[in-house]
Amino acid sequence: MLKNTDNLLDNALEIADLAYNVISDASSQRKNFNSKGEISNLITKTDLEVDKLITNFLSEKFPEHNIVSEEQGNNKKNSDYCWYIDPIDGTNNFVHNYPSYATSIGLFYLNKPLLGVVYDIPNNEKFYAIKNEGSYCNNKRISVSQNDFSNGLYVTGFIPYDEKYIDKNLQVIKNINLNSHGVRRLGAASLDMCHVAKGIVEGFWEYNLQPWDTAAGNIIISEAGGKITDDANNPYNFNKCIVASNSLVHNDFINIISKS
Repeated sequence: MLKNTDNLLDNALEIADLAYNVISDASSQRKNFNSKGEISNLITKTDLEVDKLITNFLSEKFPEHNIVSEEQGNNKKNSDYCWYIDPIDGTNNFVHNYPSYATSIGLFYLNKPLLGVVYDIPNNEKFYAIKNEGSYCNNKRISVSQNDFSNGLYVTGFIPYDEKYIDKNLQVIKNINLNSHGVRRLGAASLDMCHVAKGIVEGFWEYNLQPWDTAAGNIIISEAGGKITDDANNPYNFNKCIVASNSLVHNDFINIISKS
């Protein structure tokens, strides 16, 4: 049974604020980091600290809920509710003080997006949405752009150690660059999705993301009037490729990706 959604959102916003404080304090300090296998797959003490902070908070508030986090995994509760947590989306940016990283908190109910909070730490922008109530940035309603494909700006990302997708993505980037105002890569998928919702870019695509990368941004885009599918234009369900747009460019976007 669906619970009071205002209470769910209030708690997600509260823990996002607490995460913001921890990450902001750490951002001015030297970061010690390790690699999770590949040279560019970094993790810091702050990732672990914030992951634990959020998961402990949500476990206390909602002990029956399932929680899947990047650093602590799945608590494997049998619940209709599932939280997806990325404590720092854009850890490499955080390590280098490049101003594009965020805390991402998404909640699904019966395997469908219910709410999302993405806190852009360096720019102090808090994006959030809940089903049927619109999308917001710092308490102001946001919506996707009305630009067509050729007048659009696009964002992407790719995992530099996953060679399977690099060549394909570079070809997509080339073809979009030739047919639009260009492509940007900022290194934090959750923020890329929020920028679609805010209307400052027209589309985002990326291969091989994890559920915690997209769960919050999913509802933020859809509540802002955007569209999210996989690269075959089917409903996105944590597939290997996510394609998100302002809706107006979506068919052209899919066409270029599929033909690249």
